[in-house]
Amino acid sequence: MNKGYLSAFLAATLASMLMGTLCIFVRESGCSAQLCSFSRFSIGLLCIGLYALWAIFRKTGSICFSGRAFVSGIGISLCILFYFLAIKETSAGIAALLAATGPLFAAVWEALLEHHLPPKRDALLILTAGLGIVLVSMLAGPATGGQNDALGILYGLCSGLFYSVYVVLNRFMQADISLLQRTFWQSAAGALVLLVPLFFSSNPWLHLDSGWPWLLGIGLCQGVAVLGLVAYAMRKLSSLEFGIVSCLDPIEAALMGFLFYAEVIKAGQWCGFALVLSAIMAKSVLTRRDSLQPAAEQKPAAEDDYEEEYNEGITS
Repeated sequence: MNKGYLSAFLAATLASMLMGTLCIFVRESGCSAQLCSFSRFSIGLLCIGLYALWAIFRKTGSICFSGRAFVSGIGISLCILFYFLAIKETSAGIAALLAATGPLFAAVWEALLEHHLPPKRDALLILTAGLGIVLVSMLAGPATGGQNDALGILYGLCSGLFYSVYVVLNRFMQADISLLQRTFWQSAAGALVLLVPLFFSSNPWLHLDSGWPWLLGIGLCQGVAVLGLVAYAMRKLSSLEFGIVSCLDPIEAALMGFLFYAEVIKAGQWCGFALVLSAIMAKSVLTRRDSLQPAAEQKPAAEDDYEEEYNEGITS
């Protein structure tokens, strides 16, 4: 296995494991989702900015403006905001599962950007994931431990949609954009955008005096570490390869919710979990297999038919 691919796979795995513990930080802080998400990006921006200044001083790096990195930062910041809102309203496992559907949404966006419909097998996997989401949503109720499951599910789907925007933009970003540039401008965009919902939220500083250690953990662990690991992994992995690793996040989040908050996920919802996660994993495996096929095996069908007719003409 290529060393670069292995390191990206390990980075994505660690990022997913860290994200799985996010529900603990958000709930234990007692602060609003708006303040938690703003802390994640503002503290991250401060740390990355200090490192960027050190790198510029030593002439080992630069932070030239990148429009795509900035826009992708808007996408991931809104993803995190809606994810935190979902954690506040429904079980951690369901919130994480819906956010993890981002790579599947990204497959649709990439197909549309390339002006073609997704292959039949992709459409089947997306429908499978959709059925799983329906099962998780329809069976939600008091047993999941949430305050308002319907609203939490809506927030979770919004999180997945904005996550897909982030994934697509990272895949189409120029290869010469350094990891430092990506993380700096993504953090800057997130901090700026999240000022708006923070400003319009009611009593945004509530519980700040007791919750600041958890907010600091969100900023350092979830902001700096996770954002850097994800940005690095997405330079080497396809959006759907990253999706298979993201499956760890909802599973761990469901486990954290069960262990720390006595959240129970119903049997039918576990079936929905299995459908969504299997769709993500299957698509990731198929994408990886296709990328390893020789180019000669991936010729268009029309070209193959032309060659057959041409050979028949010669032999006759």
